[in-house]
Amino acid sequence: MRPREHYVQQLEGLHTELRALGQMVIVSITRAIGALRQQDVTAAKQVIEEDNRIDQAQYRLEEHALVVMATQQPMARDLRRIVAAIEIASELERIGDYAKGIAKITVRQGDTPLAKPLMDIPQMAEQAITMLGSALDAYVNEDADAARRLSNADDTVDDLVSRMRAGLIELIQSDPSTTARSVDLLFVTHNLERIADRTTNIAERVIFIASGDIVDLNP
Repeated sequence: MRPREHYVQQLEGLHTELRALGQMVIVSITRAIGALRQQDVTAAKQVIEEDNRIDQAQYRLEEHALVVMATQQPMARDLRRIVAAIEIASELERIGDYAKGIAKITVRQGDTPLAKPLMDIPQMAEQAITMLGSALDAYVNEDADAARRLSNADDTVDDLVSRMRAGLIELIQSDPSTTARSVDLLFVTHNLERIADRTTNIAERVIFIASGDIVDLNP
């Protein structure tokens, strides 16, 4: 294999690893929210246990990226893609941690009735998962315009977060016996908000890859 072909193959392998990591994280979020809705402690524990796979995948990707940088000395756009891949992998690992955090709340609650129906949490989760999938598609396609549009989706999540927080605070004030359980749902809400925020960070990296521009989609 000629050096250039080997280099291109290494880059494609790196991008394939990143897409696979992204799918692992999406599955983790989906399962964590499903476990919360069903109060399925066994499923939640599985999410927690499998978070180590996400961590290991991130480490492997970083090592691969550093090897490519050291041996191929990429320039310009290729260098931006490799650096961005490392940063995106880090964002995905943190998103996986937020999913694990939601699963831990499910384990802690056990079969104790939820403070109230999950209200906007499933919609928030669906929106955040859709955002993450769109961000990964934008990465694959190097689509800066699609990445920029994710700022609007993040605003939608923020609106749902505000509504959920207001409802839970009102519940605590009207029925203090629900405080601990309501706080758990506030933490779930916070984690979903952070998932959306970190997804906009990924979108910013995509814009950087495509144009070299440094933008802030979540000021």
